[in-house]
Amino acid sequence: MPRTLFHRTTLTLVFGGALLVTGCEGGEDSGTVGACVNLANDEVLHIDDASGTTTDATIGEIVLSGFAIDGDAISAESIAAGRSTNITLDGNALNCVLPCSFGTEPGTWTFGASADGYELTPQEVEAEYNRFVGGCPSYDEDGTHVSITLDESGV
Repeated sequence: MPRTLFHRTTLTLVFGGALLVTGCEGGEDSGTVGACVNLANDEVLHIDDASGTTTDATIGEIVLSGFAIDGDAISAESIAAGRSTNITLDGNALNCVLPCSFGTEPGTWTFGASADGYELTPQEVEAEYNRFVGGCPSYDEDGTHVSITLDESGV
């Protein structure tokens, strides 16, 4: 192989490989190298407050369990291991000190919510991100905010 052709081939491979590895700039997130990705910059589901169904009493801490997203079961452990705020894992449930937030997967979230003096009450929330920030990487922000109600025990 002639020397000039060798240099052109080598340069093409080196620069092509560098472009393939980096994809685009890492942006603000150090450690993000490679093809452009979309990152969650916020939790998808925010529970701002909870109250009793009939008394309208404010509840400060709730227990969440039996999670599914679009009908597919998801463990409390996997939710706690992901992005969350004011959430702690307690066995197969999450303790939520309100306000709390969790999850990064949009969809129809179903779960049960309970608290001292309140029955396990089914919840269904259509959780989605309300803002997309383009770029490389891109971001999802401004998750869904909800207020939930729980049925009082013995009522």
